[in-house]
Amino acid sequence: MYLLTLIRRNAQATLTPEALLGRLEAVEPSIGFTQTYPDELQGAFDTAESAARAMLLAAQNNAFWVGIGIGELKAPRFASALGAVATTDCTGDSLDFTRLAVEQAQTGSPARGVVILSADRTFSEQATGLARLLYRVAANRTTAENRVIDLAVPGVRGQQKAIAAALGISAQAVSKTLVRALYQEQEAALPALVELMIRLDQP
Repeated sequence: MYLLTLIRRNAQATLTPEALLGRLEAVEPSIGFTQTYPDELQGAFDTAESAARAMLLAAQNNAFWVGIGIGELKAPRFASALGAVATTDCTGDSLDFTRLAVEQAQTGSPARGVVILSADRTFSEQATGLARLLYRVAANRTTAENRVIDLAVPGVRGQQKAIAAALGISAQAVSKTLVRALYQEQEAALPALVELMIRLDQP
């Protein structure tokens, strides 16, 4: 399981926990995100790609520290049956990993931004290194670039016209924005991060 803890970097960040909650639900977490503290969200995914894409959402505008704990996460049986599970109801080593990871994400010079932790520290460091690059790419985008990125569907060709129509801009402007925002580079690198995360979730 991939358990994410997200902590708002500062009170002035334009992306609030409440606003991010709705966007994270669109990534379809297996255990929905809840506000565990006023400035903190926590939720879990059963797929590495979904967890990685949630990390990219949290990185926008440099808004949240991200800790990804990979390991066991057991939900209470009856709560699971009712569909009312929160990470605070669960047990497992991913809870410890995500907490330590989000604490480490706030350290370093410059601060790491995101840390991935599991029982395998060597592969965790490799995954973290790649995640930090992708986090920085997402964090450095402008609000205008994010509006375009948010409408882009991974793996779909020829979508510039649809995005342009939705935003009321030209298809050429969309293409230039995607190039400037390093969108293709992000999508090319993401599978490598996903593969590392999958390996970390294996016994």
